[in-house]
Amino acid sequence: MSGSCDPTSPICLCGKRLGDFRPAVNRQKRHHLKLFLSLGPHIWPPLDLTTPSGRSLTTVNPAYMTRQVHELGARESGVQGHITSLNPIHPGNAADPWETEALQAFERGSPEVSSIEAFRGEQHMRLMRPLITEEGCLKCHADQGYEVGDIRGGISVSIPMGPLWAIGRPQKIGIVTGHAFLCILGLAGIALAGKKLTDYERVRRATEVSLHLRTRELETANKELESFAYSVSHDLRVPLRGMDGFSKVLLEDYQDHLDEQGKNYLNRIRAGSQQMARLIDDLLNLSRLTRKQMNPESVSLSAMAQEIVTELQEEEPRRQVEFTIAPDIVARGDSQLLHVALQNLLDNAWKFTSQRQQGRIEFGTEEVEGETACYVRDNGAGFDMAYADNLFGAFQRLHKDSEFPGTGIGLATVQRVVHRHGGRVWAEGVVGEGATFYFTLSGPILHNAPVLAGRASPCT
Repeated sequence: MSGSCDPTSPICLCGKRLGDFRPAVNRQKRHHLKLFLSLGPHIWPPLDLTTPSGRSLTTVNPAYMTRQVHELGARESGVQGHITSLNPIHPGNAADPWETEALQAFERGSPEVSSIEAFRGEQHMRLMRPLITEEGCLKCHADQGYEVGDIRGGISVSIPMGPLWAIGRPQKIGIVTGHAFLCILGLAGIALAGKKLTDYERVRRATEVSLHLRTRELETANKELESFAYSVSHDLRVPLRGMDGFSKVLLEDYQDHLDEQGKNYLNRIRAGSQQMARLIDDLLNLSRLTRKQMNPESVSLSAMAQEIVTELQEEEPRRQVEFTIAPDIVARGDSQLLHVALQNLLDNAWKFTSQRQQGRIEFGTEEVEGETACYVRDNGAGFDMAYADNLFGAFQRLHKDSEFPGTGIGLATVQRVVHRHGGRVWAEGVVGEGATFYFTLSGPILHNAPVLAGRASPCT
């Protein structure tokens, strides 16, 4: 078995038999050709010919040429090439055991066979592909019984692995060293992370203990504050009621014995005791706001505002005040706490428009910095924005009690309620033109939504 042509056929050139060039061979060269043929079909060397037109040609046996290439590769790089067959003619084309298995695998349909095997005392990568009989091959190989599509044999290549391993050894060492370094670094990171986690756990436990102690302290303080509040409510109210009551008796039963200055003193005592009582009530209410449990629900702020406005109008029916209440404003929160906040804001607006011949109070919503805020706006006395930060502090007042009476607790109460709902509260005003108080809540405030709570229908 040879490469592209069978050596049992006459010498071939580009798939043509020697007979095709017979006219080109002179008598002397025919004599030499007979000599070469007598040497055996597997050792034919190249043969130089001259055509009748004078063109020089060299006939080459492809099998011979392929063996020459394989020998060159073996000398130069150690790569062994081999043309082989299960039915060889050339003795050197006999298949070794590995090639035999490969050829049998081709007959079972494998397109290629490769593996790393021991070959001639050294590890080689062996690769083999089949030689398939084509139409042109039948000119040389039909006598062997091959047909188009038959596997005539194969070409194998054996590459020594030693040089390749020598090249890859430094890379392997680098890879192993790199992996070892990464492993050590990873272990160090795990150890460091473990220490960090231990430290974090220690800090967390210490923080939990501290929080637990702080919670107990706050609970104790709240209980003491509650006790104090009840004590204030009882112990201070009794003498205040006495002061107010006895002053009233003096004014009613002994007015004939009192001059105008004495009556003025008694009236001032009564006003002071009543103011002190109101202040105590406001402080107690502010304290209760902190302790009250939240019960979130959907609340109609519009309906709630209308209830409060109706009460204000019933208390002072002669006041000329125009109310504008936006309908269907719904929020989620504690209805009792929200009522306290809205009551204080509307009470403030009612109080500070008292000196207006025609007052205007409005309740609605606005989009402020990407969130919906409720507002209460009036055209009352207003305030200087330089003092805006003082508005929501307890006992902070920007007007004299003679102008607008109060305890200075109302807006502090509003801020406490809004903060408990996760919102914020602020105010804008101009002296003599009015003020606007805004507040937001953590939950959404919906306008023109279905009314979900509230007993009165909002109106304008």
